[in-house]
Amino acid sequence: MKKRVWLCRVAFVALLLSALPASAGGLFLPARGARPLGRAGSFVAGADDAGALYYNPAGLADIPGISTLVDLSLIFQQVTYARVDSGNNQLAPVSGSMDILPIPTLALTLQPKTVPWLTLAGGVWAPNIGINSWPENGPQRYSAISLKGSLLAVTEFAAAFRINRHFWLGVGVENMLLKFHSRVMLSACIEVNCAPESPNFDSLTELDALSLFTPSGIVGATVAYDQFRAGLALQLPFWVRATGSVRSRLPSDPEFTNSEIHGDSIDMSFNLPLVLRAGFEYRPQKETRLEIGFDYEAWSMQEQYTIKPNNIVITNVPGIGNYTLSTLSINRHLRDSYSVHIGAEHSLFRDLLILRAGYLFESSATPDATASVLHPDGLHNLISFGFGTKIKNIRLDLAYAHVFTLDRTVHNSEAHQLTPIRPSAMIPVGNGSYSVAADILSLGMEARF
Repeated sequence: MKKRVWLCRVAFVALLLSALPASAGGLFLPARGARPLGRAGSFVAGADDAGALYYNPAGLADIPGISTLVDLSLIFQQVTYARVDSGNNQLAPVSGSMDILPIPTLALTLQPKTVPWLTLAGGVWAPNIGINSWPENGPQRYSAISLKGSLLAVTEFAAAFRINRHFWLGVGVENMLLKFHSRVMLSACIEVNCAPESPNFDSLTELDALSLFTPSGIVGATVAYDQFRAGLALQLPFWVRATGSVRSRLPSDPEFTNSEIHGDSIDMSFNLPLVLRAGFEYRPQKETRLEIGFDYEAWSMQEQYTIKPNNIVITNVPGIGNYTLSTLSINRHLRDSYSVHIGAEHSLFRDLLILRAGYLFESSATPDATASVLHPDGLHNLISFGFGTKIKNIRLDLAYAHVFTLDRTVHNSEAHQLTPIRPSAMIPVGNGSYSVAADILSLGMEARF
């Protein structure tokens, strides 16, 4: 009996640490910013406002004088999941409730009159991401309950150089701030004397992690002529290294009455990908722009998460004494993704009305084996349209996009309840059907002086 209790206690603490890193998942919705969104993200060759900080910093060279850009996007993501449990039972569908957060862009650019070949810029931006909350006792509870309270923002300082009239270069230095808060249900059952999804062995667990310094950079180039432009940009990876703490509500089963866990400090690490963007813009006339773009995102860099406990110990383990937890790695097995963008922009009545529309196709970075409600990725099709108006030195932009995500049904999930003490007891928690869609609404204002 004492051996069985010890196994449960050790398995519980190992689960506490090893299941949580999946909550840091990093798949973003495509296209961002009001004007680029109206063009379905086709804004690499034609970037000529402060949105170039994200898409291609070489485009900053095409902004005379001083400019400011303020931009906010709202994500409305709908996710429904019908799980098939470990007993092959079809459970009732459950839907996430949307936590709506404004996703900002704030930027300032300066092209000195005395140095017209140089443009300096600085700003803050965040990637498009939808955050859903789920019921605490729902069938998805072993994958996710909530990421509410998380924050991700990138500060960037950039410079663009006009090498000559037709060739521009840009470079940006970036730093990511990550504040991560996750709630998820773990299970301490190792099937010695419990069913694998017994509520008595469930443990509501929270993880907080913070990274204030995650540097990266972006470089870009633009070839510009009157009727066509070509652009290329390389976003370097973000190697996220965060410190944090983990807390848990012990399972209600009597076997955990005397359990004691000492310490809560952890280090976690994962990678966000290198991104290569290319675009070609054609301007048959001054008022009309047509751009086609291609993006490559190296999500295969996110092969796993690593969690390192800092002196987290189970004390007074029968027959052992103290049990210190070691470093754990969680496999993600993401794959590289590709996208194609087509966007158009046409100005009427001397920029009093600017019409935009676009289409995007993006492959999925998440294989069926690691799919979950935490990062409900899939093959994306995006259709967008937008409007703008320019009055004197101020331009206002409004854009809307709908993201169609291909439904998927998973039969052979490798997303498991982790049971390090008894691997044969692991059960899949990702099987079932996923339905995902998203709407993006974005509003922006640019002023030039």
